[in-house]
Formats: sequence, C-alpha cells, structure tokens
Amino acid sequence: MNFLSQKAQDISSPVLILFALSIPLSTSASSILGILLILIWLAHWDKKKQLSEIFHNPAAIAVLLYLALHIIGLLWTEDLEWGISMVKKQWKLLLFPLFFSLLKKEHINFYMAAFIAAIVIKASKAYLVWLGFITLPGSLFTTLGTTHVIYNPMLALAIYIILQDLLFQANRFSIKSLKIFLLFFLSINMFVTVGRTGQVAFFVLLITAVFQLFYYQSKKMLLTGLILLPLLGITIYHSCPTFKYRIQTAVTEIQNVHSQQITSMGCRVWFYQNTFQIIEKNWLTGAGTGDFPAEYKKINMVHSPLMPNTDNPHNQYLLVLSQFGLLGFFTLLAIFITQLALAFKKKDRLTPLRQAFPIFFLVIMLAESYLQVSATGFLFSLFASFLYKDFAHPNQS
Repeated sequence: MNFLSQKAQDISSPVLILFALSIPLSTSASSILGILLILIWLAHWDKKKQLSEIFHNPAAIAVLLYLALHIIGLLWTEDLEWGISMVKKQWKLLLFPLFFSLLKKEHINFYMAAFIAAIVIKASKAYLVWLGFITLPGSLFTTLGTTHVIYNPMLALAIYIILQDLLFQANRFSIKSLKIFLLFFLSINMFVTVGRTGQVAFFVLLITAVFQLFYYQSKKMLLTGLILLPLLGITIYHSCPTFKYRIQTAVTEIQNVHSQQITSMGCRVWFYQNTFQIIEKNWLTGAGTGDFPAEYKKINMVHSPLMPNTDNPHNQYLLVLSQFGLLGFFTLLAIFITQLALAFKKKDRLTPLRQAFPIFFLVIMLAESYLQVSATGFLFSLFASFLYKDFAHPNQS
C-alpha cells in the first residue's frame, strides 16, 4: 500500500462520521463531503479488491442495476438534456457501494451517533421556534433550515434507532436514561412539527418494533401492542393541535381535490392521477429517463389545467414506473427485497435496524421520490453501506 492510499484509508472513517453529521444539517456540506469521499475512494490503491467486494454484494448489484437503468433509459428518451440531468441526480446512490471500502465495522456506532446528534440539533431548533424563541413570520413549519419533507422522515428513523437499541441491547443505567430522554424528546418533536410522511413512518416503525420484540416471544403481547398503537395515535391526535390540524387539513384538501385548488394534498392527488396516465401509455418500458416533465405537461393541460406542472410526481414508485415501466418498478423493488433477504439472513446487533431500514424507505417513497432527494439519497447510501456490507468477505475493510 503506497503513502497516498494509506492516508486515504486513515481519514476515510472520520470523514464518514462528518458526512453522517451533515446529512440532516446541510445538503451542501453533505455534497462536498460526498465528493471528498469519492476522491478518497479513488486514492485507495487496490481497485481490484474494492470492485470484488462490490460485485460480490447482492445489495450493491441491485443498486448498480437501478443506476444502469437510468443510463439505458436515455436510449428511448426524447428530452436528452433532462435525461442526463436525471442521471446526474443519481450520483448519491453510487456512494453506497463505494462506502464499502471506506467504512470500518468498529466505527458503525459513531456513524449512527453522529446522525442522531444532528437530528437532536435540528429538533432543538424546532422546539425554539415552537416555543417562540425563534420567529419565522407567517410559517406553520418549525423545522428551521430543513424542510419538513426531509426532516420528519429522518427524525422517524432516528427515533427507531434509539428505540431498537433500548429494546434489543444491554445498556448501563446512565446510557439507558439518556436514550429514554432522547426517545421522548424526539418523539414529542415529531408531532409539534408538521411532516406527515415522517409521522406515518414513525407509526410504521413502531409497528415494526412491536413485531420484532414480540413475534417470536408472545403472540398475546404482540396483539396487545398492536391494539395499543392505534390508541396511542388517537391520544396524540386529540392532544396535539398541530398534528390534528395537519390531519384535518389533509382530509379537507383531498375532499376538495376536484376544485383544482393548489394545496399540498390537492397537488399530490393530481400528480398521482396524471402520472398514471403516463404509465398507462408506456407501461412496459416507460417514457424514458428524461421525458416525464414533457409527458406530464401534455396530460396536465387536458385533465387539470389549473394545476401546476411538475417534474416529480412526489412518489418514487410512480416516477420510476413513468420513466421505465414495469422493468423499472421491479428493478426498484429488487433493491429493497435484496436488503430484506440479507437482513433476515444475518443475525447480529444490527439485525432489527437492518430489517426496518428497507421498510422505512418503502413507506416514505409513497409520498416523495426520496431516492432522488439529496439528503435522503445520502442517508440511504450511508446506512445501506454499513447495514448490508459483508464484513465476513475476504476483502473487508
């Protein structure tokens, strides 16, 4: 190993820790650190060893096939310029296999701790807005500096990480007390902020944790837990004005969708309906990597002329179906099916999180194209790398 390769290996894990810290805080910082990590990966000497690890990992292969489909989809796209821009947006997912040779098994707790620390910082800012110490004129959103669309799903994942650690790991009393405090601190924050996707993910991950805890131990306790969770939701609904208001607003907006008023849920419903029209016309191979905006505009002018055009239907499944048809849909699902298969195959302290992570993404992708969004794309790449890396592989780092 030469000097440059040795230095790259020495700094890779500390930079990954900074990268984990930056994901909830700054997309610009994450992008800079992501580029730096690519350069560090390129500086590693043994490319044969690195590539061998990638191509022997089914989770990495699934992501690479998904990325390759974006390039192949340029062959039948008419708007090549937009298609190329869509390909460029996928670079965040390329980090996932590259991280295999950069991360260290003994530093996994540091990666997760850095991510949770950043979420705690964001939650603290949100509380300051909520309590009136920071003023955001005319805004319902308390997630200062980060959109609730991004913040709340990441908040839900952070809550689950803390919860599964409490449930499945032994903790000293002081550490357990800190984690219980953080669990309540972040869980309350989930419902004083307004991200509905994150709130749905919160309940889905709670259900996942109940199954993980009781499925093999006690069916009676499992049933009790599943009964108590809806009661928890009802209690939160009636005790949290912000959560109640957002739910009622969503229901009202959906009921009035045919008036074509520009509202959050109204736009989403029309996005979904119009995108289905694109899918029906191109159900096998899709319209191509770059043709969604143009195809959507044509349909929108006919069916919902009062609604805005979009280049994103705010649903990962519909976006991929419209671009690549059933071929793309099954390629997307293959990523998470592969992850679940690996999760149930390997038993260690990360098993609960390894099982919950694909479930988390499968849920939130119903409300946004989260693999395309920068922050959540970075989140996917980092967590997938240490959750699904085969540390028993001969080329492990």
